[in-house]
Amino acid sequence: MDMKFEKHCWAEIDLDALRHNFAYIRQAVGGPVCAVVKADAYGHGDVATAKAIQQAGVAGFAVSSLGEGHHLRHYGITIPILILGYTGVQNAAALAVGGISQTVFSLEYARALSEAALRAGVAVRVHLKVDTGMGRIGFTADDDMERAVAEMAEACALPGLVPVGVFTHFAAADSTAPEDIAYTRRQYDILCAAVEEMAARGCTFAVKHCCNSAGTFAWPEFHLDMVRPGIILYGEQPSADTVLPGLVPALRLRAAVSMVKELAA
Repeated sequence: MDMKFEKHCWAEIDLDALRHNFAYIRQAVGGPVCAVVKADAYGHGDVATAKAIQQAGVAGFAVSSLGEGHHLRHYGITIPILILGYTGVQNAAALAVGGISQTVFSLEYARALSEAALRAGVAVRVHLKVDTGMGRIGFTADDDMERAVAEMAEACALPGLVPVGVFTHFAAADSTAPEDIAYTRRQYDILCAAVEEMAARGCTFAVKHCCNSAGTFAWPEFHLDMVRPGIILYGEQPSADTVLPGLVPALRLRAAVSMVKELAA
């Protein structure tokens, strides 16, 4: 026995629960599902999780970094992978060779990635991120639509980049408060307006997506071409406002009992 690591406390991951949750999501959606497996699949183990869901028919995976994407590729994940966060442009060749799509969130970043791709002699598949009010990375269409569309159109025309998708992220899709419902609808409308303006400039995308876990069920009319569930894949609820009875938690934290002692009150 290897005494370097005694299992006094451990996590058990139920792959059947993961498969059940994925099937539950896919049946509700009736279309492509991109499973979010960032941060080691929310602590559930990215490789085991991804392999189980890949076999179940998922359309793709979303990760937060190039390292996470390469880890999946190294262990046999072959379907599309999208990096939701930043990747240094010096890794353009690694993105292309790995067949991993990169989020482009500003014209400055798009230009730098284009130059790096040309120097490396590769073409990088990209998804444009539109900031519709979340406040994270993205072309700020909620503040200045005209400028955002102009910058996105220029980014799409850059050599070395292959635009395949456009997306946003909802800030409050898990809330049933009237102001949050209005905010989510506004975010969707901003994305659609940006996509329409882009199309008028000759820039179209094969994949448009915006629904996170809560949006997947609370806003079925916003599914577009693909949904991106994260936390619900692992059997956890998006929020107290958005409760899905069909989910099965996939993780159980367990520990060995060292001692049981009875004490006076």
